[in-house]
Amino acid sequence: MKIGSKSLAGAVAGAALLGAVSVIPAHAAEGWFESSIGSWHVDNESRRWWDNNDTWDYTGIYFADCVTDGGDGFRFADLRLWKVVDGAPDRDKGNKRNYCGWVDYGDPNSRGNYYFELTDVSSGSYLSVDYVKVAW
Repeated sequence: MKIGSKSLAGAVAGAALLGAVSVIPAHAAEGWFESSIGSWHVDNESRRWWDNNDTWDYTGIYFADCVTDGGDGFRFADLRLWKVVDGAPDRDKGNKRNYCGWVDYGDPNSRGNYYFELTDVSSGSYLSVDYVKVAW
């Protein structure tokens, strides 16, 4: 009878583990990094990151605690995603307006090095962001 109890306990534990594994998203992010931005002006660029395009998932940029040096305060920052192309102009992958939150560029559909650039800020000349997360 003990063997049957152990088998039943093992089956229940296995079913619980299988249930827990099934809630993991099918397209988990391939990679990410966290950073901050201090006194960026238009044309400043982020660090580069490599995307293998293994997950066919989004590329997104998250901002928290955004401030500018302008009198009207922060309203938005426009960010352009670029793919590095050796020996040619980098490829524009889209411009998004970040309201100090999350922006999603979708799947860039191509492996390679990427970065983002500040193309506009709502007020003032400089943007600072306490917390930046880039995920791909």
